[in-house]
Amino acid sequence: MDRFFPASSPEYKAHAHIADYVFWDADIGAKDIGLCAAYASLARFVKGEDLYLPPRDANELQSILRNYSDHIVNSLCSQVVSRVTLRSTNGYAVAREQSARSLRRALTTGDNLSRLVAMHSPPAVDPVAATATLDVVPEHIFESSTFESPRQIRSN
Repeated sequence: MDRFFPASSPEYKAHAHIADYVFWDADIGAKDIGLCAAYASLARFVKGEDLYLPPRDANELQSILRNYSDHIVNSLCSQVVSRVTLRSTNGYAVAREQSARSLRRALTTGDNLSRLVAMHSPPAVDPVAATATLDVVPEHIFESSTFESPRQIRSN
């Protein structure tokens, strides 16, 4: 994670602060939630949590990170002490926007985007090796007479 958000980054600091004080600090605002959501969504992707279909390109990666980020923003907005302040200042939209900016900045730095797309992609498959290792069930197993057909059910 240091490659994407080093310990000196505001995202890391917000994540560390919110992880410890989400239920007690009334000064946690939408910007802090957005920064924390950016860090947590990238950490969730790097760990591979809930990643059923790995991204094939940059658009899919951004979509996955946006989904993760929205889930985290929803969760944090419902947990923080300052819920009323967040509602009155349109905090949800501000947090989502801040998270998107932070993620965009992290993805456009260096080769982070290509590294993240390649991180969970399946290894390149050699077609010759793949066909040689398939375990195919021989047909003669299904042709044998050892399998009895189920008895018929009579109806009255």
